[in-house]
Amino acid sequence: MAVACSESFTATSAPIQHAAVRAFQGGTDLDEYLFHSRRILRALGVGVTERLRGAGLFAPMPEGAFYVFPDFGSRSQALAARGITTSLELCERALADTGVAFLPGAAFGRDPRELTGRLAYVDFDGAGALAASREAPDDQELDDAFLRRHCGQVLEAVDRLCGWIKG
Repeated sequence: MAVACSESFTATSAPIQHAAVRAFQGGTDLDEYLFHSRRILRALGVGVTERLRGAGLFAPMPEGAFYVFPDFGSRSQALAARGITTSLELCERALADTGVAFLPGAAFGRDPRELTGRLAYVDFDGAGALAASREAPDDQELDDAFLRRHCGQVLEAVDRLCGWIKG
């Protein structure tokens, strides 16, 4: 329980507290920021999840988050042949072999033998992506070309991870 709680219950830093106060004040600028932030993260969540699924992994579509929780269990035999039988081993080997870091499912209270992990998809220039999103029509979904231009590091990392899991 302590491990699970450590990811949920920690002291909130002063900058985050000030941001929360500003968020509760609302306003047009904040509404526009939230629209574009959600738009980018929604498109990126779909892109990341589809790539993971294309590699044969079970990955629930994120709903309002900036991370996915893929299950590598469908590849358990191939991973076991590589000496990977726990979520920690999975994350350590993926990092060593691909340079992609994600947290083991065990850090979130999952059984250590369950080959799951939490992969955040926020390694991109947020200010640049926001500016580009503001240029696109509001009723248009952001496509893969947008994601490649403005969130390319994330897609490159997921593609490396998918190639590693397939190989």
